Amino acid sequence: MRTHWAVFLTILAGFVQAPLPAPAPASPKPVVPVAASTVAANLDRFAGTTVSLTAAVAQRYGATVFSVAQTRSAARKPAPIQDVLIVAPLLTAPVQPGAYVTVIGEVIRFDPAVVAARMKDAAPSPEVAAKYAGKPAVLASSVINASMTDLAKKLPPAMTPGEIELNRAMKTISPAFTALRQAVTASNTSDARDQATTLSTGFAAAAAFWKTQPHPEAVAWTDDARKLADEIAMLAAKPDVDGLKAAVPRLQQVCSNCHNQYRVRLDDGSYRYKDAVSK
Repeated sequence: MRTHWAVFLTILAGFVQAPLPAPAPASPKPVVPVAASTVAANLDRFAGTTVSLTAAVAQRYGATVFSVAQTRSAARKPAPIQDVLIVAPLLTAPVQPGAYVTVIGEVIRFDPAVVAARMKDAAPSPEVAAKYAGKPAVLASSVINASMTDLAKKLPPAMTPGEIELNRAMKTISPAFTALRQAVTASNTSDARDQATTLSTGFAAAAAFWKTQPHPEAVAWTDDARKLADEIAMLAAKPDVDGLKAAVPRLQQVCSNCHNQYRVRLDDGSYRYKDAVSK
């Protein structure tokens, strides 16, 4: 009996001393499609929820603050339409009263202090804040107009002539590299040689841009990539499939080094030279 009791205590001690498992990472909140009138009538239910609502602009209150309301059918005209305040971090163009927009953002019970802290310079005026205090509002991350433009996303500056040339080179390099990997996987050395030749030309064009910038390591990476592309072309001409399979990952790593350092993804999913959009 004592032996059983000792075993039980040993097991129990193990449970007590064992570290608790790390909590699973929180999954992103789903976006709930909902009508503006439903949010207005059920604030307690939707507060803290990320919603997507499409409604007409009811009134503008400044550069980044407006209200939306669901339109009412002529057949039924009961209670007045309730509007929902929208506060966006920025709007690249004004919304027009009566125009439909799709707003994505978090529903809150409007509190001037909370909105001022979270949206900073986008917070509404004291008069608007007093009007909507305690009422439904959406802190918008997207405001999409009829032309499918997200007005709440900052527009990047126009490309310089040099950036345009770099962009043109990258539009040659990207598909050629994808095709090169496919050719090597299929042991198609003839196509691998053609794609490597295209890559070499593209890297030479990209190098011309980097030589105008204060980033010597980017010049070195581009030059290394061009040399590797030439090496791959020679391996394909032999042909040396094993050599190709070893060289392609080396080229990919060089490209990744430069991308990680100097490329940034914009709100619209496109990529730009980091220095050009951070000024």
